[in-house]
Amino acid sequence: MSSRQPRKTDATLRRELVGLTSQMLFGTLSARYTTCGKVTCRCARGERHGPVVQVSYRGPKGKTMGYSVPQASADAVRTGVGAWHRFQAIARELAERNRAGLVGLAAARRRRR
Repeated sequence: MSSRQPRKTDATLRRELVGLTSQMLFGTLSARYTTCGKVTCRCARGERHGPVVQVSYRGPKGKTMGYSVPQASADAVRTGVGAWHRFQAIARELAERNRAGLVGLAAARRRRR
């Protein structure tokens, strides 16, 4: 966050979190170019097919999993993954504020003793 921008309140950040939940998609995006193996295809001359947009994520057992995204859905998926990353950043900011508040509270209690 830039020092020129006013700091958002906790309530504002929580409202933003709620707004992101309707569009967020868990994962990380990548684009890949492929070859099909046909000797007469343009990809055999080095002009690969793609980009094929893929989403990868950690599955329930910690294994990396993923799926390809149809080209028509690529923008919506990019938006959803971006919303997920923004959600995480806001959650970290709120958690850091909570931690700082607890540390400050503990310090204030020690000073009163």
